[in-house]
Amino acid sequence: MWFSAQDFNQECDRLMANFYWKRPYTVLAALLVGVTGCSWNSPPDTAESQHSPSQADSPAESILAVENSPSCPPQVDPFTKAIDKAMGAANLAQSAQSPQDWDLVVLGWIQAIEAMQSVPPDSPKRAFAQKKVAEYLNNLDVAQQKATTKTSPLPFASFNNPIFEEQLLLYLSYVAAVGPPDVLIVGSSRALVGVDPQQLQQVLARYGKGGLKIFNFGVNGATAQVVDFQLRQLLTPEQLPRLVIWADGVRAFNSGRTDKTYNSLATSAGYQQVMAGNRPKLPEPTTKTPNTCEEIPASITQSPDSEKSTQPSDTIPANDTAERWRLTRVSFETSSNPITTPETRLLLTQLGGSQPQRLALARNTTGYSAIAMDANGFLPMDSKFDPKTYYQQNPRVAGRYDADYQPFSFAGSQAVALNSIQAFLAQQQIPLVIVNLPVSDDYLDSVRLTRERQFRKRMQQKAARNEFVFVDLGEQWKNQNQYFADPSHLNRYGAAAVASLLADKSEIPWSQR
Repeated sequence: MWFSAQDFNQECDRLMANFYWKRPYTVLAALLVGVTGCSWNSPPDTAESQHSPSQADSPAESILAVENSPSCPPQVDPFTKAIDKAMGAANLAQSAQSPQDWDLVVLGWIQAIEAMQSVPPDSPKRAFAQKKVAEYLNNLDVAQQKATTKTSPLPFASFNNPIFEEQLLLYLSYVAAVGPPDVLIVGSSRALVGVDPQQLQQVLARYGKGGLKIFNFGVNGATAQVVDFQLRQLLTPEQLPRLVIWADGVRAFNSGRTDKTYNSLATSAGYQQVMAGNRPKLPEPTTKTPNTCEEIPASITQSPDSEKSTQPSDTIPANDTAERWRLTRVSFETSSNPITTPETRLLLTQLGGSQPQRLALARNTTGYSAIAMDANGFLPMDSKFDPKTYYQQNPRVAGRYDADYQPFSFAGSQAVALNSIQAFLAQQQIPLVIVNLPVSDDYLDSVRLTRERQFRKRMQQKAARNEFVFVDLGEQWKNQNQYFADPSHLNRYGAAAVASLLADKSEIPWSQR
């Protein structure tokens, strides 16, 4: 099915508008006219149309017909190759409908970018080619958005928690791609946004512990019971890591509060499937990888940790806004920060009464976006906590009225879950490290500070009995609000700094490849 020129341009306009907020560092200029398929004012020109696949061919068939030629054609000028790939991608975009179709459009733009970037620096075409690279990147953005929003149904039953499901899908895909991680980070939303796996990989590599694979499986609202389910029941022995870092704080261990997250999870169809012995798994591939005449660079096949970031610095610079995908419109909903516009938000936990307690993700016009997390399961937050402005929009709720702390007890279901996790990991010979993540001084009123110190003492006693390693960072940055997104959640700068601190802890038994 072909789009009309008017429909195609309207779709381009919509995609550009939807995608602009995701990459604020990119100015989405008019798409390429005459070489690409999306134009603000006109359809693809006649020259491009001559390269279009026949209407009887699907996008997949068109790509494979080119790529599966019996022998490689003579080497062509990279500029000419780039133009050809761009025209193919633009034409495919006009008939693409399924996620698989849009994946092929994405592939086409990537190939066009690769070829155009290969134009030699001393070529007279170089300056023009570099402008085309920038335009192709914009087109790639649009195609990636379409490939993401046209998602297929989950390959497993629902767990009543979109972030849990997204993280599980990503983790299973990660394991299929590179194998189980050496280090698995678990915990609530504080872990999800509070420990940067790629930063941790880099710093450990500089300390001589290179090649470690690290994944953040943090889930909004996760308590000890949720973590127990993740490690003991959800994952198979083959999917377990060699080290578990449980990054969180006192409220995840409070048995006195109602555990809404776990209770919702326990009533889900996915949970029932796991309890019946049917763990989630990804389907076997049904499509074949097209044969090409191009060689795979040796750098891709030499290292098992090729997914790691190349950012060289110890922490992420505050003024660096283009090094990764990230979702900027994210807010944390706690009992001290109630939701004001629930109809525009995707709630990530089951909420009861009038006191939502966990992370909420802003909904854009296309719904929930998988681009929120990076490839290692980490959700980077850009905002910086400023009490002067924060409390103009959010009420200040004292600890004595905070549902995360009242009522309070260290004895109960969460304590049982903690003991189960300890015993299970010991049996599997997997070390456990519990990290008390930082909170701001503004958050630590007298009630919360009392609980914080009770928690610290309890964890230190257990660590002294060699039950696990305990790393206390709770009061690390009480007066450094630049590391926080809100009073109790770190931003990406704090997450990078935590990663650097953890890498420097000699008591953590980092595995060595």
